[in-house]
Amino acid sequence: MTRALMACRCLIILVFLGLMTGCWDRKEMDDLALVMASGLDITDDGQLEITLQIALPTGIPSAVQAGGSGKKSVIVISAKGSNASEATGRLQQQLSRVIYFGHRGVIVIGEECARHGLNQVLDTYTRLPESRYNGYVVTAYGSTAKEILNEPYQLELIPGIGINKIQSSKVSFAVKMDEFLNALSSQGRSPVTAAIRIIHQGTDRETFSIDRAAVYQGNKLSGFLAPAELKLLRWWMGGTQQMRFTLQLEPEDEQYKGTIGVELMQSGKKIHTSVRNEIPEVWVNFHAAVRVIDNDTSLDFSRSNNMRLLETELSKQIQTEIQSMLAHVQKKLKSDIFGIGEEIHIEHPYVWKKIRNKWTDIYPVVPVTADVNIKIKRMGKTQAPAHLRKTD
Repeated sequence: MTRALMACRCLIILVFLGLMTGCWDRKEMDDLALVMASGLDITDDGQLEITLQIALPTGIPSAVQAGGSGKKSVIVISAKGSNASEATGRLQQQLSRVIYFGHRGVIVIGEECARHGLNQVLDTYTRLPESRYNGYVVTAYGSTAKEILNEPYQLELIPGIGINKIQSSKVSFAVKMDEFLNALSSQGRSPVTAAIRIIHQGTDRETFSIDRAAVYQGNKLSGFLAPAELKLLRWWMGGTQQMRFTLQLEPEDEQYKGTIGVELMQSGKKIHTSVRNEIPEVWVNFHAAVRVIDNDTSLDFSRSNNMRLLETELSKQIQTEIQSMLAHVQKKLKSDIFGIGEEIHIEHPYVWKKIRNKWTDIYPVVPVTADVNIKIKRMGKTQAPAHLRKTD
């Protein structure tokens, strides 16, 4: 082999190596349709309808932009199909850019779709490499996902970002995709998500609110929790940021409404289980330190007897509310969103091995007793109502 031929071969190899390196699979931003939120609905004829909320390039918010710029920030498109891949393919046919799910922060499940069951729709979304497992899952209450994604939201240019920010705040009940899927595949815990609904419908203030919870049994929606029950569920799950309770401590009269408001400062719970004849029993102790944030009673809480009265009555009220919420979820919705099965598994693994396959039948009859212990830690800058102090 001559030196010239050897040099020619080396040059060809170098050219090929040069062509095969670098960002050969890169995707330019100008070629992508960035999906910020997507929705799943079931149609009357049993087809799956997918809705995408796609950010327009001129509508993507910067650090200095605020809501209400006047420019259209998103487009919302929908398509139907026999499955998710078919519907997504039809959505792609409407777009000049490639659908990209890497920025999706929210998946909304329509109420009818949730009641129908999710086995046939979640697989495609979890199988996509670009799909994010840290996106939030919410369930529509009284509407379709398509209606939710078409709702305006004044505070953010892109409504999907508004949902995402509400969910990521500490005062909301947030469930991410991986948490939802873990619960869906667990024998000892049922899935639960926040529920989103349309408020001020038919007015110029129409928007959405996330103030309920959607309870699943297996892969199907079994019902919703009211806002007061959602608050207690947040406490059970460990999220008590800015959680407030109002107690009717005295009868209402001309001068006072007789109510007192408190906010949780520190809180927690302990679960204890035992098993009798293969039927578990559960005791849950809730404890919290609270501060008084408003006092519309005639009582002076600098006096120890009034403070003990408040602690006792507040503990009783919250205990009653928790027992009611537990009975609703356990007896009516028959869903173990509290993970009681997982607690049995941890504390009594040999018993759990015997009962795990019939847990859905056993769970509704498991006795669950709640106990609440509230302590007043702070009274604020004043203890007696200001107008009461002036008359003393």
